Amino acid sequence: MKENKLVADFIINNPNGLHARPGAFLVAALKPFKSEVKITNTNRDSKIVNAKSLLSLMVLGVKKGHNIRVFIQGDDAQETLDTLQSAILNGLGESV
Repeated sequence: MKENKLVADFIINNPNGLHARPGAFLVAALKPFKSEVKITNTNRDSKIVNAKSLLSLMVLGVKKGHNIRVFIQGDDAQETLDTLQSAILNGLGESV
């Protein structure tokens, strides 16, 4: 299987941004996948961090309305992206 590299942008609409609860939901959603997932907050001059690490996500300071950019690399990149998109659109375990 060919390794894929994907990049996508998402707006976070959670009322309190990407805090601990939705962050943990995102990490749990990504855990089953082998692909490497990196993330950055394009609204701030933030580093690109491991999206499978809750602590790393918290450092990004993602607030409501912020744009995140994800970089996914691996054999199951498309499935990872589909799951991530669904999780974000459905509020990461919260009402949006």
